[in-house]
Amino acid sequence: MSEFTVNGQIQAWREGLSVAALLAEQGRADDAVATAVNGVFVPRLRREATLIQPGDALTLIQPITGG
Repeated sequence: MSEFTVNGQIQAWREGLSVAALLAEQGRADDAVATAVNGVFVPRLRREATLIQPGDALTLIQPITGG
C-alpha cells in the first residue's frame, strides 16, 4: 500500500488526491490552515493543482491568534 503523511501521521495514498481535496475531507477551511508539501509552501491558489504523491510529507499549520 502506498502512503503519505499529514503532520507525521501515516495516511493511505490514492491517485488524484489534491491538497485541496484532503483539506475538504478533513473539514478544514481553506483560510484556516497553511500548507506545505515536503517542506515547500503551497499557496491557497495552488492547492487544487497540487497532487499528493506516495511518500510525500504534508504539513498543515494552523495559525495561532491572540495577544
